[in-house]
Amino acid sequence: MNRLIIIGNGFDLAHGLKTSYCDFIHDYLLTNFRNAKNTRHYEDALIKVELAHGYLGTRLDFNENSPLSDFTFCIKDTSLGYKLIIKSKFLRQLLHKAGLENWVDIENEYYTELKKCLEAGSIDELNRDLGLIIQELSKYLTKLPNAPFIRDFKEILKSSFDRKDVVLSCLDFTNSVKQIQILNFNYTSTVEQYFGEFPVGNQKIDINYIHGKLNDSKNSLIFGFGDELDDYYKKLEGDKRKGFLHYIKSFWYAKTSNYHNLIRFIDSGEFQVFIWGHSCGLSDRTMLNMIFEHDNCLSIKIFYHGTKEKNNHTELTQEISRHFHNKGLMRKKIVPEDKCEPMPQANGV
Repeated sequence: MNRLIIIGNGFDLAHGLKTSYCDFIHDYLLTNFRNAKNTRHYEDALIKVELAHGYLGTRLDFNENSPLSDFTFCIKDTSLGYKLIIKSKFLRQLLHKAGLENWVDIENEYYTELKKCLEAGSIDELNRDLGLIIQELSKYLTKLPNAPFIRDFKEILKSSFDRKDVVLSCLDFTNSVKQIQILNFNYTSTVEQYFGEFPVGNQKIDINYIHGKLNDSKNSLIFGFGDELDDYYKKLEGDKRKGFLHYIKSFWYAKTSNYHNLIRFIDSGEFQVFIWGHSCGLSDRTMLNMIFEHDNCLSIKIFYHGTKEKNNHTELTQEISRHFHNKGLMRKKIVPEDKCEPMPQANGV
């Protein structure tokens, strides 16, 4: 039996790293408000921040605990000492969504705006803004601290295959795990402290940075949308104007061998999927559908966030179901909650 471990942003969050999109947007605004305080003015292609007239530094200063609503308040009211001008329509939409829900998915929001642009006729501004946001996100992630080591992740890696995770009664293999591929959707290298491309016992382990890696010119960041099964995608594909497919992930996968390495792995033998902190959202639907409905995929085991009594297992099964055409197959493959485990967390998380 092989093991495919799908790692998403929840893995970094479990290590106490502030890698959510809201964390990124908050830091971007805080950094540039501080720049404006030092020079009385800050401006880039996305925003402009300047001190309000007569500001003497006696009003509320922004810090790590300031809510996003305080920053956006400065768009209409300068009573906090700053004036914020959002030059990017897309960033303005992200700030609005993040302010309302304290959560935002930039890739899903991009696809929503992309569909609007298809009807309106122009995509250049949206693509430019997303490109700028990707650059800022990369700079933000690069300056994050090193993640702590959580021993329980190493123990899970070393664990044998549990036959109870598969509904099939006749399995002609042992409980040992032959090969492991870490399908890392994160840009960070948090996972490397546990695995790396070296054997552990008799296991062959490989890390596949499927969406690219920070500071790696040969494996640049992939960001955008990956649901080619969506009905609206056919309209995008049928439109002859340039730019509408620019941030569709499939065309970025062709820049490296990562996707082909994934295919070789899932074609090489029967495997079980571990879900470590991936939301299984629609922005990666095409790839996840290929993995989950593959004949060699026998089981999908969720490492949920929370406790045995209260967790997000049900929510994740609902998201995973969106990637299955065959719902009966889905019910056979997802390991029941009572046989799943909570994902380890760093102290204080």
